[in-house]
Amino acid sequence: MDKQELKAIQGFLAVVGQGLDTDHDGVAPADRLAELSRIIQRLMHARLGPGSLRAKVHLATLERNARRYRRQIEGELSGEHPTS
Repeated sequence: MDKQELKAIQGFLAVVGQGLDTDHDGVAPADRLAELSRIIQRLMHARLGPGSLRAKVHLATLERNARRYRRQIEGELSGEHPTS
């Protein structure tokens, strides 16, 4: 995973996190779910590849946040309020 892709993922997760906090980012939740799922898969594969421990920890943190955001969106769509 190159730095540009990593920055794009970080930016996307920041926007999703802010949208969840404000409840009005204007993007369909299903679109967010699809992109979050893609990002989670990408981060999992990158984390298993070569790299420093520090980089792997950073990727794991991003993956954890993406999974949390996905759970929140899924909970909102089902009418539940999941815990973080």
